[in-house]
Amino acid sequence: MSGVRLAVLYGIYPQQLGFCGPQDKSDKKTLLDFLLKKRTNQGKVREILKRFPAAYAYYRLIAKVNKIRDPFDERVVQAYWTGNELLDKVSSKALKEMVERDFSRPGLLKKKETQELAERIPQGAPPHHSFHVYFVGSITGRVKLNDKLRDLCRISWGKIKENSKFQIPNSKQIPNSKKQISKLLIEYQLIIRKSNKFILTEAIEKEIIWDKRLVPEVKEGDWVAIHWNHLIEILKQKDLANLKKYTEKTIKLVNG
Repeated sequence: MSGVRLAVLYGIYPQQLGFCGPQDKSDKKTLLDFLLKKRTNQGKVREILKRFPAAYAYYRLIAKVNKIRDPFDERVVQAYWTGNELLDKVSSKALKEMVERDFSRPGLLKKKETQELAERIPQGAPPHHSFHVYFVGSITGRVKLNDKLRDLCRISWGKIKENSKFQIPNSKQIPNSKKQISKLLIEYQLIIRKSNKFILTEAIEKEIIWDKRLVPEVKEGDWVAIHWNHLIEILKQKDLANLKKYTEKTIKLVNG
């Protein structure tokens, strides 16, 4: 899968919900058309993705440190959303500098806020999506991430238990897709706050949304990545291990 496609897959649901990324209707349509493999200008798709201020800042940071020219290289995008060895080369100093520089501009955070954030970043924090969710939070101010929303916003992992065949009427996230959307029953671990510490719970069952146009085939036993309660992709064992590893590392650091 190309890095551009991966970036759109992970970014489209929070964009559709209005939480991040450009909100122009034509931009939303362009990204959806791209995922549906309709004729789309990939240069335009890249320009839209650059207007996801948090994700793009992390892409640029990870790419620069690892001497990768394209911020949308698949390895870079994968590193941010699920995790891989590229994260380990990014120093805490570089991460602090990026937060202070790139998150302080009109429409995002104030300079004082980014300075305070940068000062509090713990040594060894990975430039991973879980770090952004649990340490930084929303930089656009469009959503206030309470504990329940943080769990929806992070990239979680789940094991498919049962394919539910019914449809979801009137899906607001992906228009004109009712016939292609189903629910899947998965087993996954919540992250909750207990005694002021974040912890992973024992596995529970819940239903997630599956758009068959974006991920055509899944089967019982597959491990999948989930974002805002939507299935994003089937995870290989290495990717699953990395997602667990960097999420757990983030939680440990945030808990202090």
